[in-house]
Amino acid sequence: MEQKTWPDRSDGSRFTAFPLSKPSNGDGKTKLSRRSKFISKPSSSQTDGPDFSALPFDILTKIAAPFNFPNLLTASLVCKSWRDVLRPLREAMVLLRYGKRFKHGRGGFRRNLEKALDSFLKGAARGSTLAMVDAGLIYWERGQKEEAIALYQKAAALGDPAGQCNLGISYLHAQPQKHKEAVKWLHEASVGGHIRAQYQLALCLHQGLVVDRNLQEAARWYLKAAEGGYVRAMYNTSLCYTFGEGLSHSRRQARKWMKRAADRGHSKAQFEHGLALFSEGEMMKAVVYLELATRSGETAATHVKNVILQQLSATSRDRAMLLADNWRALPSSR
Repeated sequence: MEQKTWPDRSDGSRFTAFPLSKPSNGDGKTKLSRRSKFISKPSSSQTDGPDFSALPFDILTKIAAPFNFPNLLTASLVCKSWRDVLRPLREAMVLLRYGKRFKHGRGGFRRNLEKALDSFLKGAARGSTLAMVDAGLIYWERGQKEEAIALYQKAAALGDPAGQCNLGISYLHAQPQKHKEAVKWLHEASVGGHIRAQYQLALCLHQGLVVDRNLQEAARWYLKAAEGGYVRAMYNTSLCYTFGEGLSHSRRQARKWMKRAADRGHSKAQFEHGLALFSEGEMMKAVVYLELATRSGETAATHVKNVILQQLSATSRDRAMLLADNWRALPSSR
């Protein structure tokens, strides 16, 4: 589901458009202090822990529906009744694992989307929102959007941030678009810490979907997503600092976030960071970033790179190309 990362020039913005998810005392004898004989026996309310088994099972399964495997195992150890009730969700985790292997062709499994979908649906039937989201993704990629949205709705209602995010994005692409519902679910997921949702919510606020444009709130969510490692948000955060939109103008912060985006493979950021290095006389570094941008399809970077190359010695040119060949993007949340 592709989407613009920034309102384009036709929207009255100065930004460019960008195409569109945890005692003893040592001799073995225990000594009691003088005060210990005066301590009264604790009441039963103090000695007895909470009775976890009293939690209604339907509430427990709803709470545990978004759990990953480690959290599910931990919850299963609380008491026997929880272990028994959570058994379907543990089975769903096994099905989810097989589904991912079929989907990506890993772990000795040949890639088979039909078998992957079947495993995800069986996991979803056992109550796992993780399986619901993965099944929804396959449906969406196959063009079966109604089936995908139905699964996202179920996962979102159970509190799954990824389901809420995907549901919000799905509503943005619905015909007709459901902007109000989209922003509602993107906000839910953003508050829950879903990084992509934070970025998408920032776009909605920046573009004025549902509500009037709110640059301060948009910038706040861009920054939040950028801090979480979302590359496109890093680029937009840099633009906010550059133009003082929603954030106080800061050349230092703008430069920091532009470089972070460039080092994680954002082609426009590589181009703009290369230009900044060129303006500062850092020719070798500029060529490396401009070459990376060129390889990613930023044709405008080619001309500037060639101008700089003419000013470098043959040794420096070879060195710059070698650095570009060996460059690897830093990890990110994309």
